[in-house]
Order: sequence, then C-alpha cells, then structure tokens
Amino acid sequence: MKRKILFTIIGILIVSYSIAQDGSNIRYYEPNNLDGSLIGKYCHIDFGKESFAGRAIDTIEINLKDQQMRFYEHRKDNGFNNWFNEQYLIRVEGKNQVSTRLKDSRIDSLTSNKIYVTSVLSYYVNESPIDTITVFQHWYDRKNISKVLIKK
Repeated sequence: MKRKILFTIIGILIVSYSIAQDGSNIRYYEPNNLDGSLIGKYCHIDFGKESFAGRAIDTIEINLKDQQMRFYEHRKDNGFNNWFNEQYLIRVEGKNQVSTRLKDSRIDSLTSNKIYVTSVLSYYVNESPIDTITVFQHWYDRKNISKVLIKK
C-alpha cells in the first residue's frame, strides 16, 4: 500500500512538473527577418554573439549627441522565464556613482542595413532610479546584431 501511494505521489509530481508553464513576454527575431509590422514595437538588440542565458556578454559603443558611450549587455533569461524589462544595456562608466541603463528602445524604421530606434536612458544611484531620463535616436547595423528581442 505504501508503495502504491509513493508511486502515485511521484507520478503526480512528474505530471505537474511536465505541464508547468514558463513565463516570457519576448519574441526573438533574426535581424534579417524584421519587417514593417514591427515599427513602433519595443525592442532590445542583442549584438555581437548571442547572449542567451548570459553566456556571452558583449559591449557596444553608441553615439549620443556626438559623444561615444560604451555599454555592456545585462541579460536575465534562462530559457524558462524571460521578461523584457530585465534585458537592458548598462553604460560602462568610470568614477561616477550614477549608473546609466538603456532600457526602452522603440523601432522607428528599418532599412536593408540598419535598424533605427528611439531609446531612453534611465539613471540610477545605488540601484534606485532617479527622475531624470534622456531620450535619443540612434541606429544599429544589422550585420552586428545576433537577435532582436521584441516585447509581446
């Protein structure tokens, strides 16, 4: 009798784990598969090598008002729970205690070679956001992009 109960419990656990759902509000696109239907959508650009599950963290320079800023990728995805607001770029800074994050980018237009976006820089002190943002337009070369993450 004990064995039957034990097997029943194990069977229930296996079935419940196998039907458990993960969470994600991201769709992944190849850079060459983007089309006009994505204009106006929020995105995160995964450049360089594919950074899924944080296995490759790349850096990129982005021009903001004639000033080059270097950013590195912050990816928090594990294949089961992938939330758009947890993917962003962090500015590589020196002595400053303010951290800068490029979190919200919206696709403005697409050409065969580039993706044009409007992005928002948010600023943080000790991981707490401050009430200052910078909105700017820039672009990415498609050839440098591994994936484009689109918010569902």
